[in-house]
Amino acid sequence: MDHKVNVAYLKLGMYVSNLDRPWIDTPFLLEGFSIQTEDDLSALSQYCSYVYIDTDRGIGASQYIEDAPRLKTNPYLERFLQDNRKKVEYENTRSTKEELPSAKVALEDASNQVAHIMEDVKDGKNLNIEAVRGVVEPILDSIIRNSEAYMWLSMMQKKSAYTYSHSVDNCALAIAFGRFMGLPKKDLRTLAIGLLMMDMGNVHVPEGILNKKGRLTEAEYRIVKKHVGHGVEILKTTKGMNEDITNIALTHHERFDGSGYPGALQGTQIPVYGRMAAIIDCYDAMTSNRPYSAAKSAYAALQNIYNWRGTAFQPELVEQFLQCIGVYPTGSLVEMTNGSVAIVLEQNLTQRMRPKIMLILDEDKAHLAEYKIMNLTEQFEDASKLPLNIYRGLDPGAYDIDPTEYYL
Repeated sequence: MDHKVNVAYLKLGMYVSNLDRPWIDTPFLLEGFSIQTEDDLSALSQYCSYVYIDTDRGIGASQYIEDAPRLKTNPYLERFLQDNRKKVEYENTRSTKEELPSAKVALEDASNQVAHIMEDVKDGKNLNIEAVRGVVEPILDSIIRNSEAYMWLSMMQKKSAYTYSHSVDNCALAIAFGRFMGLPKKDLRTLAIGLLMMDMGNVHVPEGILNKKGRLTEAEYRIVKKHVGHGVEILKTTKGMNEDITNIALTHHERFDGSGYPGALQGTQIPVYGRMAAIIDCYDAMTSNRPYSAAKSAYAALQNIYNWRGTAFQPELVEQFLQCIGVYPTGSLVEMTNGSVAIVLEQNLTQRMRPKIMLILDEDKAHLAEYKIMNLTEQFEDASKLPLNIYRGLDPGAYDIDPTEYYL
């Protein structure tokens, strides 16, 4: 009997009866063969997203695509994507400047605590759910009071271990995204824990692969993809972990068009939290320095996210994410129409193209004696009496600017 199987679940001893593309488009000489070597697995992973196996002529798989379970989703958000009615309308109760000290403490504590949590699991200890909640709660409270302060600090900080900072940043972005979409605090907490823990399975991936500077081989990529299963297993065996959180870990590498892994789920087969996690994970990865890739500007990363709507990501969620983050995200560098350079301080919710900024370089790229704060919802002119607007987003480190020197 033939079964449809994601290539992530293939193993030696299976009989491949058909592919997801014509045989002639692949290097396989026979239309039907037994998987006998690691090279066979590598080739199948390189050319196919899924294949069909004949369980009468070879061993079976642990999961078949047609048997993928119907996963729990969040009904508030599913309805919101249809009617745009928020469950909760949040308002800032502190200014960005007022919130910065609390946000700074939450960020520093979270980075340290997550490192300890992951190292404990790596050493074979049980995941401490109370410690996880202890990381999430201060971030959650800070972003509910004001979402800009934490986003600013996250962009400004010098990141150390990518795995740990990526988890914390994912958590914060998830809260900000959920807050923007009007989720109640209880659901924001679930989303935050899910994004913080979704890459927990990486503790079982060799550090040499995680930190490799060059392109991964197909065999190495197969090992990396197994972090999903490892993470789900850790979360399933953790007392007090709910189904939504486990499903975030299970589905954050699924893609809206079915091209993701491990289940090749598509559309609303993927819970809405998983669809959100996919966007957040991709955005933060692109805007972070990784062993094999320098950080992109937030502006460039958002352009990529926009270009992948309808394929990798749900179009409605992409639109919401772009509105949440802003065209020029808080903490990013921008060049003005007169050549001066600024850091984005805050978003203007009604005019996303015109945020609040701090000018730090003049038209000749020389440091200003006094940094000038401007809210671009007001009209400003340059020395030639022309309107002063943002011209483009800049890459991190442009003009040798060290963002950590510009805390408010």
